[in-house]
Amino acid sequence: MALAEFNPVSPEVLECPFPFYEALHAEAPVYFVPAMNIAMVSKYDLLQEVVHDPATYSSAMPTGPADLVRQDEADLDPELREYRRRAQNASRTLLSADPPEHGRYRSIVNKAFAARRVAGMEDYVREIVTGLIDEFIADGKVDLVTQFADRLPMSVIADQIGVPRKDLAAFKARADTAIGGIERKLTPEQELTAARAGIELQKYFLARAEERRKDPQDDMLTVLATAELETDEGPRPLNDDEILSILNQFQVAGKETTAHEIGMAMLLLVENPDQMAAVQADLSLVPNFIEEALRMEAPVRSLFRTTTRDVTLGGVDLPKGTTLMLVFAAANRDEEQFEDHARFDVSRENAKTHVAFSAGPHYCVGSALARLELRVAFEELLKRMTNIRRDPAYPAPAHTQSYILRGLTELHLLFDKA
Repeated sequence: MALAEFNPVSPEVLECPFPFYEALHAEAPVYFVPAMNIAMVSKYDLLQEVVHDPATYSSAMPTGPADLVRQDEADLDPELREYRRRAQNASRTLLSADPPEHGRYRSIVNKAFAARRVAGMEDYVREIVTGLIDEFIADGKVDLVTQFADRLPMSVIADQIGVPRKDLAAFKARADTAIGGIERKLTPEQELTAARAGIELQKYFLARAEERRKDPQDDMLTVLATAELETDEGPRPLNDDEILSILNQFQVAGKETTAHEIGMAMLLLVENPDQMAAVQADLSLVPNFIEEALRMEAPVRSLFRTTTRDVTLGGVDLPKGTTLMLVFAAANRDEEQFEDHARFDVSRENAKTHVAFSAGPHYCVGSALARLELRVAFEELLKRMTNIRRDPAYPAPAHTQSYILRGLTELHLLFDKA
């Protein structure tokens, strides 16, 4: 199909975007979409150019929950107005901040994701993984998304935030509701429900932060609650809005993306039995398999930048103020970077050069933790399950209808216990 025949946000393209990506590469690596008023950047080298030049391509634009509540301010109760204010004004910490402010916040969060600290979490993550597998291993069947993939990163994040295990079920329900608008279109009533769930999370986070100031623990919430942010006027504690902003981003980046990748990576193995056999025969392939899965199925399809000046990118003139959609998932299938890009190869030598975690100043701060969770998950799953296959009693798995995130809504499998 010609590029003009694709609707980038149609259900069909969101479900299977790969022909669209190939058309982008062939016809217009920088492609202006009038209906969306954005320019899509799909080629690997052009995307790298953008993410490594934050002075020209700014991240400081409203994203995420700021758009959840669309009712007029006069129609909102005070708590909802406060939620909107925080969502709109407190987001410029990590994802939506430019240097040097971005670096100041990142230096704080880096403490929670230091390599030594993440490496020391392996036994703890493996304990969670094995506990989850124990719950379904005798059944010979599982919905890997709801029974495992959704629960593993949520448990890790909850622990890092400081959520007691007794509160985990309620915390997950509120978090899933609050995040829902990122992954699907909501009705006005659903938007208000999501906003109210977000308010409850905010109250919970701030109460736990106050506890951590009085009784510090080895978790991310303690890092944020006790941190000193460097500013031009000198160091100061993070305020409540900044803490909430970082925690909200941590939930999406840490929970949704890792959960999605577990499901999509397993589906890649199921659909490529020769690759499944290779990994199960040699679990030392798991780390590179994870990189190839991230390349083939990036859990973050795209993010945004805004031009700060008139600039030419890939031969296309972009006026100041142009919104760019950086399509990481398309860049990961650029034939000039990845030979035979549509082939899933767990031994691909340059798999790790993917941009599923972005690149440049905004390279994912939690990438080491995500890789740890993914590696341990598949080491244990592939050791304890054999003859893994889709359950024919269920339809083919479908992907989330979001142009930002990509993942499976369910993945019903049959297997033999190893």
